Amino acid sequence: MFKFNAEQKVYQIGNVTIGGQPGQYPTVLMASIFYQGDKLVIDEESGTFDQEGALEWINKIDTMCKSVKLPLMIDIVGSSENAMRAYVEFIGRKTDLPFIIDGTIAKVRIAGVEMAAKLGLHDRAVFDSVNVESREDELKEVKKHGLKATIVMLNNSKKPTAQGRVDIAEELIEKAKTYGFEKLMLDMAVMDSVEPGPAAKAIYMLKDKYGYPAGCSPTHTLITGWKKASLYNKVEVASTKTSIATSLQLLGADFVMYGIKQTEIVPSMAAVDALVAYSCMQHGVRPASHDHPLYHIFK
Repeated sequence: MFKFNAEQKVYQIGNVTIGGQPGQYPTVLMASIFYQGDKLVIDEESGTFDQEGALEWINKIDTMCKSVKLPLMIDIVGSSENAMRAYVEFIGRKTDLPFIIDGTIAKVRIAGVEMAAKLGLHDRAVFDSVNVESREDELKEVKKHGLKATIVMLNNSKKPTAQGRVDIAEELIEKAKTYGFEKLMLDMAVMDSVEPGPAAKAIYMLKDKYGYPAGCSPTHTLITGWKKASLYNKVEVASTKTSIATSLQLLGADFVMYGIKQTEIVPSMAAVDALVAYSCMQHGVRPASHDHPLYHIFK
């Protein structure tokens, strides 16, 4: 393995530590819920959903993650204000997990931020996101509520390469700081089935240059983008997706976004974390604590 040149930033978000050199802290699983097509959602406009079913899935993946010491955050996806308010309140009250406010449009994201602030969940909430299309009025509104953690989305549509992501990073990092954000996590904005390749390279380049925690959602595009997926059975499809996702860890990713119901990702990420940590020990980087998959996934 390798050691990044830049000093690596490490953040505490709720009960999760994120960042650092490879092998120092486990990769964070950001488990997405209430996404488009999620059968837990009953009526998106009114914000009604299967609360019992949602809690079962959250508890299941939380238990799995704890057993191998893989940190967990919940990526809350919402497309209406009512839904986002309901989801944030539910996650905030029913769990102790950090969460990402991942709304489809500005007013939905603001609704989630307002609810998080109302419930006093500033230390657990992450805004998603500051990006090239972010409007000043939205970011000013978010700033009023005092959230300190944000995703910085590096979506360079004009140059969707590893270097293209690096090219826009500095401006967006400074923009995020301007609006009061102190804990920045860089998302490589994967928009196509083959983009996890350049995204992984960009993660390496950005961590080596700036030291911010970095990662992405590597497989969501396969839902519609993998035209030949029907040729394979469920195990073969799941194996392919976990292979793509965990490949990011080999280039230093600090987080991976993945569907909450695809629990195969937990042992896969934990196993790769263990391999990375063992390799890094050979050049002097050790896990920050015993709460690391290296000591729990295989033993």
